[in-house]
Amino acid sequence: MKRLGRYGTTLLLVAAMMLPLVPGCTPVQAAEGYLVLVPEALQSGSEASVAFSLYGNDGPVRDRVAVRLMQGDKEVSKGTATVDGNGAVTLPVPDVADGEYTIVVSGTGFEQRASVVVEKTRVLFIETDKPIYKPGQMVHIRVLSLDPELKPLSTAVTVEVLDAKGIKLLRSVAQSDEYGMVTIDLPLADELNLGVWKIVAQCEGAKSQADIRVERYVLPKYDVNVEPVRGWFLVGDEISGVVSSQYSFGKPVRGEVEVVASRYVGQWEQYATFRTDMDGSAEFRIPAAGYVAGVPEAGGQGNVMLDVTVVEETTGYIERTSLLLTVADSPLNLVLVPEGAAFKPGLPFNVLIISETPDNQPVDAKVRVDVTFLDQEFKDIKSVEKAVSTSGGKALLELDAPPVAVAMSIVAEADGKQVERVVQASYSPSSSFIHVEQVSDGVPRVGEDIEFRIHATQEATTFYYEVVSRNRIVFSDYTHEPQFSFQTTPLMAPSSRLLVYQVLGNSEIAADYVPFKVTGEYPHDISLSVSTDEAEPGGDVEIRIETQGRARVGLAAVDRSVFILAENRLNLQQVFAELERLYMDPQAELHEVSVYPAIETKGAAEVFGDAGLVVLTNADVPEGQRFVWEGQQGFWDGLFRFLAKGGMVPEGAMDMLAGAVPPQAAPSHEQNSGEGLVAVERVRQYFPETWLWEQLETGADGRATLDATVPDSITTWMLRAVGISQQHGLGV
Repeated sequence: MKRLGRYGTTLLLVAAMMLPLVPGCTPVQAAEGYLVLVPEALQSGSEASVAFSLYGNDGPVRDRVAVRLMQGDKEVSKGTATVDGNGAVTLPVPDVADGEYTIVVSGTGFEQRASVVVEKTRVLFIETDKPIYKPGQMVHIRVLSLDPELKPLSTAVTVEVLDAKGIKLLRSVAQSDEYGMVTIDLPLADELNLGVWKIVAQCEGAKSQADIRVERYVLPKYDVNVEPVRGWFLVGDEISGVVSSQYSFGKPVRGEVEVVASRYVGQWEQYATFRTDMDGSAEFRIPAAGYVAGVPEAGGQGNVMLDVTVVEETTGYIERTSLLLTVADSPLNLVLVPEGAAFKPGLPFNVLIISETPDNQPVDAKVRVDVTFLDQEFKDIKSVEKAVSTSGGKALLELDAPPVAVAMSIVAEADGKQVERVVQASYSPSSSFIHVEQVSDGVPRVGEDIEFRIHATQEATTFYYEVVSRNRIVFSDYTHEPQFSFQTTPLMAPSSRLLVYQVLGNSEIAADYVPFKVTGEYPHDISLSVSTDEAEPGGDVEIRIETQGRARVGLAAVDRSVFILAENRLNLQQVFAELERLYMDPQAELHEVSVYPAIETKGAAEVFGDAGLVVLTNADVPEGQRFVWEGQQGFWDGLFRFLAKGGMVPEGAMDMLAGAVPPQAAPSHEQNSGEGLVAVERVRQYFPETWLWEQLETGADGRATLDATVPDSITTWMLRAVGISQQHGLGV
């Protein structure tokens, strides 16, 4: 027994001696410095990531760390991990009540806590079979309840329908199924309030609204399209283009076209009419507008409205459409886009100059740029004049700010067009900054790499970085190189923020972030096919659906003529616009800034805050400074005097513009009213506007088929499938 004990002891000693030599088994040690990043808001019923950066005099260190979520003295959740320099700890956030909680982070020799908000964040989408209904028809409603990753969420959903006068006609509370779906049918009475109705869906943590129209209408027999020769015209240009019209089953329309032009001069004023015959299409020419009233919402540009009427030759049937055109006083617009919300004194700062036509098409131009740098006394300390030529409508202007600059004014001018941008500085007590920029071209798709470059005023051996998206830290790492890349993931779409920071020798934190975009895609691939592209009325077709594994699919088929009247189909842009609305804070965007009587610089604390993160550290995270203008002479003194004379004022500017009303739709001819409706010819028997509104499940192989009989209408049917997979999420 003793001999075995000695051997056991010997083996343990050898194992302990070998442990430091085993890859990945570096012993943990107390960090001399640490920085922990926690999202300001945590989503209940999901997982949160808390990023740790641990470092010593020789670089990153390895330690065992923990994160606890507390409600008072009660521990709600806990996550632990071993972090080797930089890494994220996963913290399960249970389905708890919304409110303020405490996060406690700890490692060897340190512990800190901060307040965070826990909230339920859900995504709701409302789908109806059609965008417009007649009295007596059935409204088919489908609500999708999803989590932020677009995966199904079973929850209680309240659906309300309000008519055009705000009277509540339906209130239904239902539990969405395991695929996050709720379906409701609402029969419409024969007598009701016509106009725009609202469908409101609500669950804990989310609310969504969709509008439908209830009208007495006749389905259009054909659509009318207007294609001007370009999307904008100078005030002295003749307005020309082509009007085309075809039946819903694809044949051209013969008849007469009338184009009525109205210009906005503070109110709509009709000034020209054009008529001609058409056979499927016809060209039109309208005299120049001559003059229009520009409005601030259109960047000072004006508008002309074209009301177009097509009268069918044989029956006198009428269809109408309208088109709002931009009228400009110059063929050139200039836009200044700084690469960040603040510049860093001592580091290069790029400003993108965009030259484009009034309809946002790129055009080359020679641009004169005047840049004035200001110090904290509001005095101009440096002026730069540059001549820039845009290529493909773009040019990059690189500026070097003096170390004491706190703001810069950029004025660009070309062909009589002038634009100004004021950018404020970052702040560091030691004048130490980093600046990050995207160097890879364009917007990557999910799965592609994106590349960035870091500029720093002080040499650093390690840069730490985090990618923040949808209120989550979705990627953490560090680099020793000033240029680095990583692969984009679905959670980074449609918009994310890259936060980069370094720890200086004086324990100060220097930080910067840059927003970037990733082309989103549905997390779930769905394909839809039909046994034939054309079918006789009353014929049979087979509809085939393929999904990624087992899924529930909502299938709809609607007469194309309905979508000539209005559009409501769920699409990718709508989905990711909703995600961006939920998770991208306003400060992440660059807005036009007029001149204020104070300059507020941004420190590292504001950088972390703007990125949506709470920072816990034993290092120094400097805050920005505020400098107030008190009438000092210099560049801004002259500018404020000019503004006070009526050119522009920093306060009350909107009051001065109160009389400028953005143009509403020009008065147009009345749509077909209840009297004199053209009756739908009913030779056959079955003419629905909604052919299919089905819900079916695909099997484990991801396949399902539906046999259906084509209605008697001679038209084009628009099919769409909205599917939910428990594993992959939403697909359309």
